[in-house]
Amino acid sequence: MLGFSLKDSIWFIGIVVSLGVTWGMWSERLQAVEAKADSVFEMQKDIAVIKEKLEWMEQYIIKTYEDNSRINW
Repeated sequence: MLGFSLKDSIWFIGIVVSLGVTWGMWSERLQAVEAKADSVFEMQKDIAVIKEKLEWMEQYIIKTYEDNSRINW
């Protein structure tokens, strides 16, 4: 006959609780990784905008310098 004693029940409950704790820890870590990935994605977008503005500023400075150098004082 298959019967569970109190000792077997305690072991079974311990295993179930351990699995639950492990699942919770993995879920928290996964959420932290997702948050960091979102943060990195936002930084990449910001870097792209900054790069675009720097290129525009560089072109503007070169154009302004060339325009000013054409003027003969």
